[in-house]
Amino acid sequence: MMKLTKTIVLFVVLIAVLFTSCKEQRVTPQHVAVDSLINIAYQARNYDSILSLATLHQQEGTLSSIEACYWRGYAYSRLRKMRMAEMEWKNAVAHTIETDDDLVFYAQSANRLAGLLYLKADYAEAIRVALPAIRLLEEKHYTMNNDYSNLLTFVGSCELKLGHPADAARNYDQAWQAYQQITQANYNIDSYTSSIVGLVTIVDAYIQTGHYQEALDWTTHLGNMLQQCRQLPGVRDAYIDKQWARLCLYRASALEGLGKKEEAAQSYQLALQTQYAKTGDGKVEASNYLMEAHRWNEAANNLQVLAAQLATYDFKMSQEAIHTYLLPKYIANVKANRLDSAIAVGIWICEALDSAIVWQKRDDAAELATIYETQQKENELMKQRSSLSDLRLLTVYITLVLVILGFGLFIFFRHRAAVRLEKAYYDLERANIRAEESSRMKSDFIQQISHEIRTPLNILSGFTQLLTMPDMKYDEATLSNIKDQITENTDRITNLVNKMLELSEAKNHSDIECNDEVTAQQIASEAIGASGINEAGHLTFSMIMSPEAEKVLIQTNLQAAARALSQVLDNARKFTAPAESRQHEKLTDHQQKVVLRISVSTNRMFFSVEDTGIGIPHKEAERIFDEFVQLDEFYEGTGIGLTVARSLARRIGGDIMLDTAYIGGSRFVLTLPVNNQTS
Repeated sequence: MMKLTKTIVLFVVLIAVLFTSCKEQRVTPQHVAVDSLINIAYQARNYDSILSLATLHQQEGTLSSIEACYWRGYAYSRLRKMRMAEMEWKNAVAHTIETDDDLVFYAQSANRLAGLLYLKADYAEAIRVALPAIRLLEEKHYTMNNDYSNLLTFVGSCELKLGHPADAARNYDQAWQAYQQITQANYNIDSYTSSIVGLVTIVDAYIQTGHYQEALDWTTHLGNMLQQCRQLPGVRDAYIDKQWARLCLYRASALEGLGKKEEAAQSYQLALQTQYAKTGDGKVEASNYLMEAHRWNEAANNLQVLAAQLATYDFKMSQEAIHTYLLPKYIANVKANRLDSAIAVGIWICEALDSAIVWQKRDDAAELATIYETQQKENELMKQRSSLSDLRLLTVYITLVLVILGFGLFIFFRHRAAVRLEKAYYDLERANIRAEESSRMKSDFIQQISHEIRTPLNILSGFTQLLTMPDMKYDEATLSNIKDQITENTDRITNLVNKMLELSEAKNHSDIECNDEVTAQQIASEAIGASGINEAGHLTFSMIMSPEAEKVLIQTNLQAAARALSQVLDNARKFTAPAESRQHEKLTDHQQKVVLRISVSTNRMFFSVEDTGIGIPHKEAERIFDEFVQLDEFYEGTGIGLTVARSLARRIGGDIMLDTAYIGGSRFVLTLPVNNQTS
């Protein structure tokens, strides 16, 4: 029958393979070739070529949809078609991730989309895009990259702009941790430069929102990162010079905002000592501080290079650019009382604004037309693929159902009796094994109890004979030792009798009345005293209680709860000692330890007992709670302590379980219900 079953499974797998082979597969060599072509176009800044390659190879199936959308979005962003770029990146993050490459391009698309939305001041939408992306990357354990850290930075910056500085600070701190981990794991220029850009974004956001102290604090992080970057082999001096200049300018602006004008001026002077400060870009950036400090003449002088800088970058004068660059130049000239220059800049603004409105309308119309055309083509392509896929699915499903149905009917009648016979034999075999195991454990228990009782009785008998011998005299030390031995062995016999009674009690499933209203501290104190774990010489014991747990009252049965916990503590005490040692309290090895952790949730109190003992295999996690079970017979005990503990816990509404995820020993967790009242 097993042979026939394997044949069925093999057949079904074959059908599944045939089914999946109907799907489009990415051919690895072709995909590598496509990546090379796109990379060549990327290096050449041929963005139209990137668009063509991405669309063509997506249709041919040699480029995934996510990767194609990312590259089209990148090309559109470079061509300053931001609506098209936004649409492509939104399509990318909406796709299902199937491969590791998909995850990489998903992260890059989410990062660029969030950055685009942040730059256009659509802060709520940027957060809506970034937060799910952050969660997904964390679930996929893909966080050691700058896309993840930048997403955290964008979320923090958006929250800051929306008036939530506390939330922003938390995300910024998480981003800083990520930047540190990335640069430590990838000691190269790319990881440091990406991290520096992120830190610049954070400092700039704080300055723009008037949080000058926070901006000043973060310039320290930026300075540390720059100092580490400076040590990298191959790093360009011009890059370090530029970032150092920007750091000094940021510090100057922050200090000026805090009213520390002298320190701000000193930081500005440090910036002027850099080569970057002498460039056109440096002068434009320095004007931000100068305007903050109301040094209007100097700001106006610096902004005289603005026209040349905009021409150098072939900068298209949009409405945002007018607000960012031309308006500050106008204000600086007005405040510096350079009216002729202010009038000239005003005329420039009017002309640029008129052109920007015309360009914006024209670009919007062109982009909307392209978006509409693209969506139409995508809809047609999706319909064609859907129709072909539905036809294939229908054919495969019909074939699969007919074959499986016929094959199933063939084997059903022939093997039904054999299945029943095999099941009956299996059940009988398991029952026989259980019966033999139960019999063996009971025999071992009886033998152990007999041995445990006989040993202390022999000791008591021997000492009794010594004490009753005539004319025998003992010194006080000897009498004290005899007394201790008699007391100890009397206690052992008493404990054995109690264990026999507990075994009977463990079979009782009736509920125990829970009329005591106590704290977790009371339960723990009684259990610790009863188990003697605090006095064990071979280990160090500690108790850790959460502040919340200290305030909660538990409606339970104090005696039963303490007894259940003491059994678990006693178990930890025994199995952290060497198997050959029976007098644990006389050991001097303190390397072992037991920790009792107490915490609380909404309606449960947790007593977690962690030890560094011999541990318990995962497969024995439930068996150890059975009667008489001892996984290591070299240790003393009867094998009923955990059975009694679980029985008592369940009879008062709780439970005890083994945490199989714990390594380095064992962790047992006792849970008890609480009434949510606070003392």
